Amino acid sequence: MRRILGGIAIALGTALIVLGFLANPYVYNALATVPLDQKPAISESGTGDCSAEVNDCYTSRSEGTGMQVLRLWSDDQDKAHYDKLTDAHVRSTRTVIGVPGEVPQGDDRTAVWQTGVKSEAVGVGDLTYSMEVVTFDRVTGEAKGSPLDVRSAGDLDDPEKLVPVLHAGQFFKFPFNVEKKSYQFWDGDLSEAVAIEFIREENLFGTETYVFQQSIPSTRVTSRSVPAGIFDATGDDVEVDVMYANKRTLWVEPNTGIIVKGEEQLDRSLVSANYGTVYTTKGTIGYDQATVLENAETWGSKGRLLGFVRDTLKPVGLVTGGLLVVVGLVLLLLRPRPAEQAKGVEGLDGLRTRRSKVART
Repeated sequence: MRRILGGIAIALGTALIVLGFLANPYVYNALATVPLDQKPAISESGTGDCSAEVNDCYTSRSEGTGMQVLRLWSDDQDKAHYDKLTDAHVRSTRTVIGVPGEVPQGDDRTAVWQTGVKSEAVGVGDLTYSMEVVTFDRVTGEAKGSPLDVRSAGDLDDPEKLVPVLHAGQFFKFPFNVEKKSYQFWDGDLSEAVAIEFIREENLFGTETYVFQQSIPSTRVTSRSVPAGIFDATGDDVEVDVMYANKRTLWVEPNTGIIVKGEEQLDRSLVSANYGTVYTTKGTIGYDQATVLENAETWGSKGRLLGFVRDTLKPVGLVTGGLLVVVGLVLLLLRPRPAEQAKGVEGLDGLRTRRSKVART
């Protein structure tokens, strides 16, 4: 029995030692890589429902109340209407779908995801829908600005128009093993990556997160012509400046880089020198509680496991494995004590003597 237990201890100890050596970087690197088609978590206010046949689709929802929004819609006669809502309940739903078939052959560091955002004024009607294709690094999470990247650029004449875009910075997520420092994070309104700063740590439903904040001051994005009806005027189109400001706050699970919660304080407007300002979106919108809870529960547990593999599995495997090997060797090499051997022999001799007496009788 001693030899059996010794052999088991040595085998188990050797396995733990090997696992310890492989834990970092091999096991960790395999885990700290974004799957091509697994459900991801998202980066901004969210959209749209996944179809039943799409298995790799992630959906999140954001809510904002008391918002000011501009709703453009057409009636049955194709007449355009412009509703300026001042106390709207806005709901945005984001879908994210992995598109592994678009990944270039032989490139194991690139993922291609498609995301769509549908916004509505609850009880009123749809507001906007946009779509974007983003290529990014599966380890760092940084956008690559691939020729595959496109985004919606629809207008009243062509709502489904798509244009190329060079994405940069973090988009869907942060890197694995997030640091408490500044990162570059993509802003779709500016079409560029802007610094987002670490500001504090915060616990969300039992999951530790790093909180980052990105402040974008009021900025003239572009100039364009819009229908005079937007300003309750008649006549020719109106020349306006498209203005934009935002304070974006993200709660990030640090081991996985997944965004558990997101919130934006938006200020989008059209400014006319003659007619004043019309807000297209103004107010605060962020992940609803159900989305935050699901993200915290899902990515909190996965993040803790990933952190264990990165920081703890190697020393635990080496130390525990080494101890088991030592115990196993002791069990295999340790000889029985002489007293035990002698006692065993005397017992056998006594048994033989008694059997001999019985036989003579």
